[in-house]
Amino acid sequence: MEHKNMEKHDQINSDYYVNRFITKETELTINIKKMKNPAYLLEQLYLLKQKDELSDDEKNEEVRKIMSDYMR
Repeated sequence: MEHKNMEKHDQINSDYYVNRFITKETELTINIKKMKNPAYLLEQLYLLKQKDELSDDEKNEEVRKIMSDYMR
């Protein structure tokens, strides 16, 4: 009986991925269905946030590019 429950649990979770995103301040673990990796998106946005040499307008333009690529 327990073996059947484990098989059912494995089947349910076979379409899910676990993604981790770690920065100095935070650690995020994201369980998602098959789709583009949101941890990659968060990582790209975090790295962009750290670029002090870019103006706010330049950062906004980069965010648009990142989001456009992610939504394809």
